[in-house]
Amino acid sequence: MKLTPAMKIILAVAAICIAITLITTNNIATVMVLHGLNTTPAVATQGNNTQQGTVDNSNQGGGYVDNSGLQNNTVTPGTSQPSGTGTDNTQQSGPAGAGSVNQGSQPGSSTGNADTNNDKKPASGEMTTQQIVDLYKNGMNKVHTSAKSAVRVKDGALNYNGIVEAGKLSDAASSLMGMFMVADEASIEVKNEEWDKTKVPPMTCNLTAAGVKSASCKEEGGKYVVTITAIDQVNPKAGSDGVGSVIDVIQEETITGSISSVPGLSLSNISIAYENVTVVATIDKATGNIENIKINAPCVLSLSAKLLVVSIDNAKVGIQVISEFAMTY
Repeated sequence: MKLTPAMKIILAVAAICIAITLITTNNIATVMVLHGLNTTPAVATQGNNTQQGTVDNSNQGGGYVDNSGLQNNTVTPGTSQPSGTGTDNTQQSGPAGAGSVNQGSQPGSSTGNADTNNDKKPASGEMTTQQIVDLYKNGMNKVHTSAKSAVRVKDGALNYNGIVEAGKLSDAASSLMGMFMVADEASIEVKNEEWDKTKVPPMTCNLTAAGVKSASCKEEGGKYVVTITAIDQVNPKAGSDGVGSVIDVIQEETITGSISSVPGLSLSNISIAYENVTVVATIDKATGNIENIKINAPCVLSLSAKLLVVSIDNAKVGIQVISEFAMTY
C-alpha cells in the first residue's frame, strides 16, 4: 500500500485512538488492522523527549530541540548517486516546552518569522528571495503540465524529535507508530515507483517571499540547486502562502473524517504545527525544469481524544515526513 503524508498523519492519530480502544475494550484485533498497513517494521525513535508512565501535558517544561538543516541527497533521473550539498536552513528557537504547540495561534497563522533580509539587495550575482521563489514556483507548474513522467524515489516517516506525549498511553502509541515509522532517514527504503506527475507536491503553489523563512540558490554543473524553508505555521490551508505551497498539508477535516466510523470516539483541539519545512529542488538552468525535488516536512500533531470513559487531553505526536521525486521531460 502506498502511504501518502496525509495517511501517515492519520495513522499517528489512529495509533493514539487504538491505544485508547485497547485500554477500553482490550480488543487486540484493532492492532492487527493497523499492522496490515506495515511495510517496514521499525521502532519509533523515542529521543530524550519521550515521557514514561503518566505525563502531565498541561505544562511541559524543558528545552526545545530544533530540527537541523536538511542535506540535499538529490537523485538525477536515470542515476542512483546523490549529488549536491546541504541546505542553508536557518535554525529557529521553538516554542516553550519540548515540541509544544502554540495553541493561541490561529489556523494558517505563522509561528515563525519570514526572512527579514528578503527586501535587502543581495550581493552581486545572487538572486533575491523572490527570484528564487519564482524559479521554484515556475518549475513546479512545469512539473504538473510538461513532465513526461514522475517517479517517487522514496517516502517515509520518522518520529520527529521523539515526541510522543499521550499520558499513560504513550508506550502503547509509540509501539503502534513503530509499525509505519522508521528509525532514521537512512532506513527509508528507495522504491523508485511510478507517480502521477499532477500529484507531485505541492499540487497548488502560491508561494511568495513573505512565506519563506530562508532561501538559497547554487549553480552546479548547469543546474540550479534551490533550497527553500517555509515559515513555521499552524494548520495552514492547502495552497496558502508558506507551508501550504511547499507540501500537501493535511486538513483537520481529513483527520476527523478518518475516525468518524469509530462509535463514541471524538477528537477536539486538533492542531498541526509545521516547523522548518524544507524543499530542495534541482532545476535545469537552460529549461527551468525541476528534475528532482526532496521534501522534509516535520510537524507536531496535537489533539484531545475521548472514547467512552477514557480520554487524553493535549496529546502530542511528532511526525517528520521525508519524500523525494524525480521527473523527466
